[in-house]
Amino acid sequence: MQCFALFVALVGVCISPIPGSAQGPAVQLCVAGMQEAGGSDSNAVGRELLIKFLNKEKPDKALPIENVPIPPSVPENALASAKQKGCDYVVTTNLTNTHSVSSWSTGHMSPVNTPTFYATTAYKLTKASDGSELSSGSFKAADSSSEQNALGVTMKKIADKVTEAIRKAGPIAK
Repeated sequence: MQCFALFVALVGVCISPIPGSAQGPAVQLCVAGMQEAGGSDSNAVGRELLIKFLNKEKPDKALPIENVPIPPSVPENALASAKQKGCDYVVTTNLTNTHSVSSWSTGHMSPVNTPTFYATTAYKLTKASDGSELSSGSFKAADSSSEQNALGVTMKKIADKVTEAIRKAGPIAK
């Protein structure tokens, strides 16, 4: 009988929640469409890459982040849309430069023309409540296979910076 009581007590301890480990509500991050060279055109591939990398970030049990795609790419419109959706933060991106450079390399038999693709992407993370900037920057990347891969490298760096900034800032009181 004492063994059974001890067993029940141990099971109760194992399945009860640990104090302070309760998961709070997720932080809502609106991810705007990517601008191209400061215009109002939107690059859907860029936003999808950013969301993919944001979703791959290691989850923070104390501060989970939920990504909400929004269509506007121009920062002012994205901020208004983020407020309307009830987001805590909004991230906007701008593909400021893409180009490729070809170079000839001498292979074993004959020269080969190999292109290198470059992408430069700027980002801005803003608090939706008051429009204040939390983080911003620009990243450059090069890739020998495609422009999209170079863009993907910049999106991965942006995902890292955005996640880090949100975790440092903590949840926003509502």
